[in-house]
Amino acid sequence: MGKVFGIISLLLGIASLVIVWFYYALFLYALPIAAIVFGGIGIAKDDSKALGIVGLILGIVSLILYILFPIFILALILGLFIP
Repeated sequence: MGKVFGIISLLLGIASLVIVWFYYALFLYALPIAAIVFGGIGIAKDDSKALGIVGLILGIVSLILYILFPIFILALILGLFIP
């Protein structure tokens, strides 16, 4: 099959990680989820599994950051980290 799904997963994972780092938007949850899905397909179907694995890992990391970012901001606003 080649490296198509792995490359798509890698690009989506990088894009979602960059977007969560610089610009947080609620509608962009689709990018890490798509990176995870294409990473899983890339691991199963592609000849080279490395790109799929990296895309899958980037998708999972960015999804975790998407979940933790609003919690961290809310904690800062409420002053929970101030001793």
